[in-house]
Amino acid sequence: EFKLMATGTPVENSLADFWCLMDTACPEYLGGYQEFRSEYISPILQAAGDEVEEVRSRIGRNLRIQVGAIMLRRVKEDNLDGLPSKHIFVGVEDDEWQYLPELGKTMSGYQLKVYDGAIESLAESDSNHVLGTLQRLRNSSLHPRLVDGGKLDIPRNEKELQNFFNESDKLKILIESLDLIKKRQEKCIIFTVNKRLQTFLSLALSKKYKLGPLSIINGDAKAVSKKPSTPTRKTMIADFEAKKGFNIIIMSPVAAGVGLTVVGANNVIHFERHWNPAKEAQATDRVYRIGQ
Repeated sequence: EFKLMATGTPVENSLADFWCLMDTACPEYLGGYQEFRSEYISPILQAAGDEVEEVRSRIGRNLRIQVGAIMLRRVKEDNLDGLPSKHIFVGVEDDEWQYLPELGKTMSGYQLKVYDGAIESLAESDSNHVLGTLQRLRNSSLHPRLVDGGKLDIPRNEKELQNFFNESDKLKILIESLDLIKKRQEKCIIFTVNKRLQTFLSLALSKKYKLGPLSIINGDAKAVSKKPSTPTRKTMIADFEAKKGFNIIIMSPVAAGVGLTVVGANNVIHFERHWNPAKEAQATDRVYRIGQ
């Protein structure tokens, strides 16, 4: 007798997604897609660079008025009492989040050489391997040894481990941040996409902080298991939270977007950024829960 659409990220990629949801819930309420596109999407795409924000804001208001009471937007902060405070820190000056100078490092040494080398090799090549170069730039900004399938062997002793950390300025910030979290005896989730890096961080940070094997929750981690001995997402989180004081868990922001609650952690580090801000926000909110 009626249709109800529920979504956590209604405009994740474009307003076309929003039209699809609305047209399923209430067919033709926003007209046909071509009509909707010409009224709400095209003006934004065609706006001059310095006018985009004003046009987007004006069209957004018009669309919200047009949709009216058919769409109910429930924001967690407005509807739940007892949520913990949330502070977001970044290493670049930004109006939206809090700037923390300690996070603002610049690549140097071997890492910078590998990064610049990727750009130079693209400029000198006959064909444009743009996507491959973007991947090399992304990997070198995490750690230069990730580039072109380089080895991420676990160093044999403390000195080798420290030297490995020092090869990446981003990794140095991670260690400095974890040292502070350890001093406060708090727990931390580290989000990263690259599976090789997830495995390396699990082993290397376990060795540095003498924590024992660190759990990794990614697409390979099972939601349920028939064997009691096989760890699941739920048991990994339970083990992580059960340890008193400082502890670390590694997660993929994609795997963490679905139904995970980690109230034992109150620090989240996005070591490798996901391209979709909505996925990152969902991942951060694994700890933004009543009872955290």
